[in-house]
Amino acid sequence: MTSNAKRIITGCIAIPALLLIILFLPQFHYLAFVLIVLAASIIGSMEMHSILTHDKPEMKLPLPSWLGVLLPLAAYLEYSLDEYSTIILYTLVVLLSAIFMVETITGHRDNYKGTRDRISYAVIQLLYPNLFAIFFIRLCFLQDAWMWLLTFFLLVFSCDTFAYFFGRAFGKNNRGIVKVSPNKSVAGFIAGALIPGLIFLLLTLFIDTYRLSPAMGFIVGLATALAGICGDLIESAFKRSSALKDSGVVIPGRGGILDSIDSLIIAAPVYFALLHIFQVTV
Repeated sequence: MTSNAKRIITGCIAIPALLLIILFLPQFHYLAFVLIVLAASIIGSMEMHSILTHDKPEMKLPLPSWLGVLLPLAAYLEYSLDEYSTIILYTLVVLLSAIFMVETITGHRDNYKGTRDRISYAVIQLLYPNLFAIFFIRLCFLQDAWMWLLTFFLLVFSCDTFAYFFGRAFGKNNRGIVKVSPNKSVAGFIAGALIPGLIFLLLTLFIDTYRLSPAMGFIVGLATALAGICGDLIESAFKRSSALKDSGVVIPGRGGILDSIDSLIIAAPVYFALLHIFQVTV
């Protein structure tokens, strides 16, 4: 079976399953969806560890990669108990302090020659994707959260889909605009950015629940799509730095978890920030 066939089958299974979970399991602020986010954070952190240490297998980072899941977990606890508490902040401070302290204690093994690299890699491993995953959790606590979650996935998935098809149809002679991903084309970039904006513009015209003007809808859709494109490029840069094609092998036809959520994790903060600016999160 070809990679594209596996990708299509995976999408046909995973996307409807995700929609059903969001629509029919809203209990405890979408706990079922939150558990998926936490699982993706753990696997994504492990993949990030593999990317960072691919050409340095002897490097031992100060903390296990899976500890980063404490950040989105702290977010769920914070938003459940008190929206104005600081559980996330203190969790981040404790984890960063632990990285620094463990390295201080164990760095003598190579006379601290690798301290800067180990701390830098450990911080990246902690924050990516875990810090960004917090915004998936935050969306679960909005009024009409199911609508905002589904809209978010619609915008990012439509960006990927239209960028792919327009790139194949019209991008043969305008590829290579970004060196980190030579197959990306101008045609795909334009379609992937503009069409989600137009989709959200149309949704706001016909659905009053959004509480957004069409202009606001276009801005949210466009900015979310642009952030998603940037997320894809960021992960490509990480993989290229380690000469890897995929971040992992857990998803048939797509590679690793990070290969599937790279656009989502960068787009989520931008999406939520704009909803907050336009005062639909209050």
